[in-house]
Amino acid sequence: MKNFLASLSLGRTPDSRLNLSAAIGSTIIRQILAGALYFVAIWIITRRLGPHQNGVLATVLLLPQTLYAFLNLGLAASHVYHLSGGSGNPADMRSTNWLLASGLWAAAIVVLFLSSDQSIARFLPGIEKQAALYASLLFPTMLLAAWSSALIQGNRDYRAYNRILLIQPCVFCVTIIGLRAIDSLSVISVLTCYIASQLSLWLSSEAKIRSCRAPVGHKRHKFLDAIRYGLRAHVSNVITFLNYRLALYLVSLMLGAAATGKYALSIQLAEVMWLISSAASTVVFPESAAHSKALAELQKMVGKIARTVFQITLAGALVAAALAPVVIPWVFGNDYQGSVVPFVILLPGIVVWSYMSVISNSLAGMGYQKINIQSALLCLSVNLAGNLLAIPRLGVNGAALASTVAFSITALYTVVSYRKIMIEKLGES
Repeated sequence: MKNFLASLSLGRTPDSRLNLSAAIGSTIIRQILAGALYFVAIWIITRRLGPHQNGVLATVLLLPQTLYAFLNLGLAASHVYHLSGGSGNPADMRSTNWLLASGLWAAAIVVLFLSSDQSIARFLPGIEKQAALYASLLFPTMLLAAWSSALIQGNRDYRAYNRILLIQPCVFCVTIIGLRAIDSLSVISVLTCYIASQLSLWLSSEAKIRSCRAPVGHKRHKFLDAIRYGLRAHVSNVITFLNYRLALYLVSLMLGAAATGKYALSIQLAEVMWLISSAASTVVFPESAAHSKALAELQKMVGKIARTVFQITLAGALVAAALAPVVIPWVFGNDYQGSVVPFVILLPGIVVWSYMSVISNSLAGMGYQKINIQSALLCLSVNLAGNLLAIPRLGVNGAALASTVAFSITALYTVVSYRKIMIEKLGES
């Protein structure tokens, strides 16, 4: 226990500017608060809508989530990389955000208008065209919220970044509670809450960005440079999104809305275990970009963070697995008893992925996006094959098993590749 507690003291960044324990700790606090707010909102939504309607909600949300995943161009990662690396201009980047978000949303709306009801129902089972059009409103607000808040992260102002990111879950939870109080919860009203919460995050980020100045000695922000880095990050992000949501989509196609609703809850609860790794990655990515030339110090910093993240996530997963059979049906209702086993099966993959997440974000910060793309492709291949084999035989439990196997294989590949790169680079220096 003493050694474990000692490992939680993460020291400072290579330039001694930042206390890593404080930065990651404040991010974890934000993640915990956000997770608690989402938990309350999800609890209300799932109990009120029931498995079938919750499955419909999960399916309709796939539209804006998929549009965002495929069309965000990796611009958030590009903003963080260039600003934390000492280049870029927040004012120019804001203009780029507005222009691209407007254009991409307009293109998405045109495609949806031209699509028939049958084609929409084919890709989004049980969803009408009108609901799909309304759900598309979430897409531009997600883009603007992510791109704008990334500018704050790129400035390495983690205190402001964490405060602003709390606005979105606060708005979402409060509006859900309000709708429940007036007995107006439905798939469409929940969609409205998602849109309003993302809009609030964007506007709050915009207010903060106006006071940000460009780094001293920065180069003029070049649109092509931003897109070039962003697209490389984007390829990895798109494939990673497919890995996260592939099983849910296949469950929707093969097993129907009720099974989708149960599996969606399993995924939502399992992803809570990524709270620590997500918080650490928020700091590791920009700090790796800022200190990419101090490789020995950077490797030591990243290694210590990754080990600590793994230990805490593993401990949390063991507790969650023990409590899940009792807590999930008690909290969400007996209709969600079928969420317990897939949740437990997902946990091993979640734990190893948490370690890999820190490593992959450091690779991205150092400019080694190729490894992350290869890892994501490997994961997608294993995930797709596993789900196609397992879902018809094992149902949602098979989907969870396929994801865990894919996550574990991918984590091993990424960690081995990272160590090879660091050995080569340190040998050259």
